[in-house]
Amino acid sequence: LFTQELGWDICNNRYNVSIDSHNFILQSVAEKHGMIALLCSPLSNGNIPDYAVRRKIERQTAKSVHEHIIIYTDANRTTQIWQWVKREAGKPTACREHPYHINQPGDSLIQKLQEIAFGLEEEELLTIVEVSGRARSAFDLEKVTKRFYERFKDEHDSFLKFIDSIPD
Repeated sequence: LFTQELGWDICNNRYNVSIDSHNFILQSVAEKHGMIALLCSPLSNGNIPDYAVRRKIERQTAKSVHEHIIIYTDANRTTQIWQWVKREAGKPTACREHPYHINQPGDSLIQKLQEIAFGLEEEELLTIVEVSGRARSAFDLEKVTKRFYERFKDEHDSFLKFIDSIPD
């Protein structure tokens, strides 16, 4: 997906993360100018780790790879959780996750992935700042929601100018 469809580069690094006596293997599946996509092994029972453990895994991973996306999947590969963490100077990190199940439509995930797709023509000027900015656009719902309401307010204000003779 990353290398064939999204224009990322092949990356085969492996990271071991120990959390609460569990050892998780994070296998990099692709890299784009310093941002790495990682696939995290499931728990020994085949399930995806819970949110608290995923956050611990992310914090440990950030010590080795600052900019990354972690994809958690169950042993049957029927459920995934895509995790990206928003980092801003002077602010606590904010975890953004997108769950996906094989039986649900993938439209929402596809929209996010389109944001982090890169064409050959972009390659020469591409930097980690651009790649991480596009990941932010894809996964940061707060930003999307804010843009929606700003646009809604503008449209509402424009519409009110057309209304005449109706008391407030």
